[in-house]
Amino acid sequence: MNILTRLFRGNKATEERQSASISDPIYWDNLFSRIGFKSNSNQNVTPDSALQSSAVYACVRVIAETMASLPLMLYKRKGDAKEIADTHEIYYILHEMPNPDQTSFEFFEMMVGHLCLRGNSYAFVERTNGGQINAIYPLNPAKMTVYRNQDRIIYEYTHDDGKREIMPVEMVWHMRGLSSDGLLGLSPISLAREAIGLGLATQEYAARFYSNFAMPGGVLEYPGSLKEDQITALKKAWDEAHTGANLYRTAILQGGLSWKAVGMTNTDQQYIESRNLQTAEIARIFRVPLFMVGGAGTQDKSTTYASAEQQKISFATDTVRPWCTRIEQSISRCLLTAKERKKYYAEFKLEGLLRGDLQSRYTAYATARQWGWLCVNDIRRLENLDPIDEGEEYLRPLNMTDAANPVLPKEGDKTNGDNKNKE
Repeated sequence: MNILTRLFRGNKATEERQSASISDPIYWDNLFSRIGFKSNSNQNVTPDSALQSSAVYACVRVIAETMASLPLMLYKRKGDAKEIADTHEIYYILHEMPNPDQTSFEFFEMMVGHLCLRGNSYAFVERTNGGQINAIYPLNPAKMTVYRNQDRIIYEYTHDDGKREIMPVEMVWHMRGLSSDGLLGLSPISLAREAIGLGLATQEYAARFYSNFAMPGGVLEYPGSLKEDQITALKKAWDEAHTGANLYRTAILQGGLSWKAVGMTNTDQQYIESRNLQTAEIARIFRVPLFMVGGAGTQDKSTTYASAEQQKISFATDTVRPWCTRIEQSISRCLLTAKERKKYYAEFKLEGLLRGDLQSRYTAYATARQWGWLCVNDIRRLENLDPIDEGEEYLRPLNMTDAANPVLPKEGDKTNGDNKNKE
């Protein structure tokens, strides 16, 4: 039996739902998530159909897999310091296994994918009678309706059997993307449907073009006039004999009949350049470096090893970090109580993404160690190494002192330099 159906069976709060109205933007958001909208390129663009675009799929995959691979930690504040709160019930849930069916990687890959495609992701929070969290289960965002009823936020979920259930706010983990009302995130696919639709159209054109062995269409010219039934029979015979798998068969034309190719070739249409442009356009929407999604073109050709490394760091700081902050704060809002928020907080570890090449890292570590703001064990932890004994010592250069409290030589003390001068 469905876990949600079992927990919410007989919930009469469903009767409080307000009727949908075409003037309500939520009505259109939910309608789009199900049937999508036609773009000007005559493509029906939905969050699901958009994944058929290789550029969209690549961007979503890069972001979702990167986020899912980052260690998510729960910390407890201890003054200005912090410690890992591995005794809290949600530490294992977030860090290892949110529910019996998914690992942490699979769960967050799915949730971030929902955010990238639909602007919202939802999870059902299973709690004990005492309010403790047992497990977290992902929900299909296409089946969730969110609206306000006076001062309350209502989450209504439609099950596979069509039954609607109202979920209490404390049992829903809602992560939203860029929002215009603070209630629902805006769907990136909806906002960018023209760019994505054009990409799908060029992809469809390529498939149809190459299904005919990359040959343009044409016309059969006849010096005289033909009857309607003769035209139909001639067209049918020609298509059967000289298209598809029969494209290169020898044609014998009689009675003044001639073939003339029409239409522009792929070179004339700059087809490849068009596809590269759409890939770059979609990568820009998701803020993913072009080389990370296999983009071709001038930008990709000019990418060197050094510039790619800097672009990866930029990807970590400008793309991944905002997603991290969004998820971290939603954990505080939805999974921690008001009292717990003062003591605990969730945080992704980004050190692995921000590391440069080996030489640059070791040079930076040497500087940090020399000037005393990293100890040996700090460096080893950044390199995912075990700490060592006596590795917590911080150094300070001998020629450095506190400007506010300088250490002055005592009266009668002589420096080596003074002694040498006296000699």
